[in-house]
Amino acid sequence: MEFLTLEAEDYEHALKEARTQWGTAVRVHTRKDFLLKKGMRKEKRCRITFFLVEETEPVEESVAEDPVFHAGDHLSFLMEQNEIPPARIEQIKSMMLSDEKTLGQAELEVQFFQYLLEGLQFEDSVQQRYVVLVGPAGVGKTTSLVKLAIHLRAKEGKKVALLSFDVHRPGALEQVRFFAKEYSLPLYEATDAGVLSGLLEVLETYDHVLVDTTGHSSKDVMLRDSLSDLFSSFDDKEREYTLVVSASSKFTDLIAQYELFSEYNLRKLLVTKLDETQGIGNILFFAKEAGLPLSFLADGQGVPEDFHRADASVLVPRLRGFTLELDQFFPSL
Repeated sequence: MEFLTLEAEDYEHALKEARTQWGTAVRVHTRKDFLLKKGMRKEKRCRITFFLVEETEPVEESVAEDPVFHAGDHLSFLMEQNEIPPARIEQIKSMMLSDEKTLGQAELEVQFFQYLLEGLQFEDSVQQRYVVLVGPAGVGKTTSLVKLAIHLRAKEGKKVALLSFDVHRPGALEQVRFFAKEYSLPLYEATDAGVLSGLLEVLETYDHVLVDTTGHSSKDVMLRDSLSDLFSSFDDKEREYTLVVSASSKFTDLIAQYELFSEYNLRKLLVTKLDETQGIGNILFFAKEAGLPLSFLADGQGVPEDFHRADASVLVPRLRGFTLELDQFFPSL
């Protein structure tokens, strides 16, 4: 069976043109409505895929009815596909379906797409000398630390060193030592504020010192106090805190992690494990509600290849369920 395609301004015109050329033998297999960018304008288009059947007897020609589109059902489908936080679903429905006019599929998808990206901030520039990565255990802080160090050295020509405060867990220390040796990165270790004080003179010879910390929970009061003592050794103007979170975490857990580490002056958000989740709605909403700009995104264990500057063009291909060709909004994709 041979499939043919034809494109027109809408479904009716596409079907009419197909039947003008091939008569009543046309049988529509699929249709796709999308927006075509022309200069500063976007035009609605419809592409149909169809096949031809042999006519054994005259068939009364009739115009196929356009399938009924239910905006609410499609919006629910998009939210499910992109794992929108349950607590935000009714709010989105109320906002997007409140208009009295009936939304078509393309218009609904454009509005939902714009809503997902609206308010997102991106900032991958590293200015301060001391970059402290904080976050719960298991999110990939150490691996991200090494990836960021290699990025700053290779892409920006910076002189970079690693500093580990995560000296209470032998496994974690072995990991950062392995990476430091593997990628020729200077590594310093500090068990307390006294040891750190003796390292400050040499650390100030680097453009950036990336600090690895122990993941902790709200119950680890002594550990939190120990880290605070270490952080106080840095000049406030020379340090910045980046919260590291996993894309596979639930939205409620992300909020709890933000609240736990909000005692630090969090400046940015680094997201790991994008390859371990199907939808990114939780991350998009968390970044906006926390008010933190996305800095870098990690989507695998590969060092340094699975590490990217945070940008909409990296996130958009991970959106699911859209019939629109979203790359038309980002020609560089």
